[in-house]
Amino acid sequence: MNESAKNRQINEPACKGCSGSVRLSPGEIRKLFGETLRIKDVKTVTEEEYQQRLALCKSCDSLQYGTTCIHCGCIVEIRAKLAASRCPYPYAPKW
Repeated sequence: MNESAKNRQINEPACKGCSGSVRLSPGEIRKLFGETLRIKDVKTVTEEEYQQRLALCKSCDSLQYGTTCIHCGCIVEIRAKLAASRCPYPYAPKW
């Protein structure tokens, strides 16, 4: 773990489900997304649909730390890109 990651962990709240920081950098999200795409037969949405989904997530009151949905605990930048995913918002999904 590099020095900035250690400092970030000290200064930010920890995830309830693990010992890591709840905030992810854009680079960390890209790395996670790349690992997700290595799974065989993962279908993704178009860039236009992805941006629409992401905009809805970013404007949602259920988004925590700018990255995480409180309803499912997912990283929205990953969930929004996956074609088979749906918004987990209860009763009225946003996408």
